[in-house]
Amino acid sequence: MMGLYFLYRLTVSVVLLCNTPAGGYVYQMIYDCEYGDNITDVVFLVKNLFNRKIVTLYDSRVGKYVGFGEYGMRNAAHYNSQAWKMEERKRQVETLCRYDARLFRRSTLDRLVPPVVKVHPAEPADYGKRTMLECSVVGFFPQEVRVSWLRDGAEVNTDVLSTDILADGDWSFQLHSYLELTPRRGERVSCRVDHSSLRKSLEVDWDTSSLDAKYLKMTVGIIFFFLGFTAAAGGAAYYWWKQRFDFSPLGSQGHTSPRHPSELLIF
Repeated sequence: MMGLYFLYRLTVSVVLLCNTPAGGYVYQMIYDCEYGDNITDVVFLVKNLFNRKIVTLYDSRVGKYVGFGEYGMRNAAHYNSQAWKMEERKRQVETLCRYDARLFRRSTLDRLVPPVVKVHPAEPADYGKRTMLECSVVGFFPQEVRVSWLRDGAEVNTDVLSTDILADGDWSFQLHSYLELTPRRGERVSCRVDHSSLRKSLEVDWDTSSLDAKYLKMTVGIIFFFLGFTAAAGGAAYYWWKQRFDFSPLGSQGHTSPRHPSELLIF
């Protein structure tokens, strides 16, 4: 019986090879894993197609092959009679489908990567001058994120502009938000980020130490200028006062000291 089946398949193959159409023949085997919403329900399918027409189908829910057409039914019966093939198909539900599902869950549904947040001026900033601040939120996953601006703890809803969420191509995303404002000395400006990877909102303050340092240097420079000016003015005043009222010793003013009594002339 097996010899006749082999001879039949060999005859069919020879006929197909001798009558090959211009486009040729295409045989495909497709492994397909279908999942439910929770990725625990799995259906494993093995599809054999000839010239885009399905010939046999293995369905894990049925546990065997089903054939379509006379040739397909013959192949399905042959596959179902092979105990090693049927055992392999049962194992592939775990080794292919469920393994890929666990890998997919770890890399997508369960993957949490916190964002890196930086706040900096988009152009040189100064107190009292209109400027633009940028909040860069990069490297986070999953995609959903919320970014807002705070001024002294109060959320700002005006003069705010944000880019779309951009994919980095490495399973991470980035977003840039902008705030136009006139900075005030002593004011706290923050960028707040809410993401599923964070236990609580992340607030990053704009570091104004460079502006404060600039004004500190200016203040110190002004103080040293006035100290130098005061010292120079005091020196000049002392010099003028010394010239105006000369209090040098008598000998230095051309006066001769009195002579000894014995040197005096007696008339």
